[in-house]
Amino acid sequence: MKFKEIDIRPSDLMKLKEPALEHDKQFLLARKDEFIKVNCPACCSDDHSEWAIKDNFDYTICNQCNTVFMNPRANELLLADFYKQSKNYEFWNKYIFPASDEIRKERIFKPRAQKVIDFCNKHEINGTILEVGAAYGTFCEAIKGFNYFQRIIAVEPTPDLAETCRKKDLEVFQEPIENVKLPNDSIDVVVSFEVMEHLFNPKDFILNCTSMLKKGGLFICTCPSIDGLGTLVLKEKAKVIDHEHLNYFSPSSLALLFQDCSLEIVEVSTPGELDVDLLKNAFLENPEDFSDQQFISKILSSEEENIRNNFQDFLKKNLLSSHLWIIGRKK
Repeated sequence: MKFKEIDIRPSDLMKLKEPALEHDKQFLLARKDEFIKVNCPACCSDDHSEWAIKDNFDYTICNQCNTVFMNPRANELLLADFYKQSKNYEFWNKYIFPASDEIRKERIFKPRAQKVIDFCNKHEINGTILEVGAAYGTFCEAIKGFNYFQRIIAVEPTPDLAETCRKKDLEVFQEPIENVKLPNDSIDVVVSFEVMEHLFNPKDFILNCTSMLKKGGLFICTCPSIDGLGTLVLKEKAKVIDHEHLNYFSPSSLALLFQDCSLEIVEVSTPGELDVDLLKNAFLENPEDFSDQQFISKILSSEEENIRNNFQDFLKKNLLSSHLWIIGRKK
């Protein structure tokens, strides 16, 4: 049975979080004079064009690799201040994560943990796994239940979320990954789920993560794909385009970045489950945004759920889901 957006994002709570989201947005806009311009976060090219403006944030597209990125953007110090004061993350930790924790664990994180374990088992890798951006600790908790890894480390710099991880009896580093003091070549697997899109400098992040990896160790990452259905149809009107997300890679541009960080590409996939449901909800909320999208509107308005399920399967198989997975092996 497929799950839907409402299962993990209860609509009543999502509406209640809007003031917190707006507070965070205004925090950044009030300090926009501190934003700085950057080159493409995937290929470092300075050849880029305007892509869109949303909520007074500017987005450009790289003319070399088609990565979309916020430009200019908050510098690293401002981003650190932003996440420390975030009312939105505080709201998620207090209300949305607890309300949806069990279904997230069963429908997202246990299957995700199983996928990681199956892949590691195939490549005869175990030992120590480290998650960067552990958030509510649900993945670490889920993978701990499989008793596959001897050591599980959660890295989570946000204070409220780090405390939640501790309450789940996890080993926690409450600091950014670049400040974590662990020996080089000491970790077997590093995972990072939905973190890459938030970072000022994704390349530095990957290099920090892989410096801890043993040779042959795995770096497993997920993030939104700019080639996903939502942004292909709605462009900047897609909900994934927001003030927290600075980087929108495609499957090919993220692979390019991994290779530039001395990672051998082992797998690239888009195993998302929610693209069609998310777009259907957007269609019901703002049908005028789909006035020139007859094909998509036909699918979204159909009473036959099987049509939407088949379309979601098509997206998954053809790297067109917005949920991007990539696995790299350290050379």
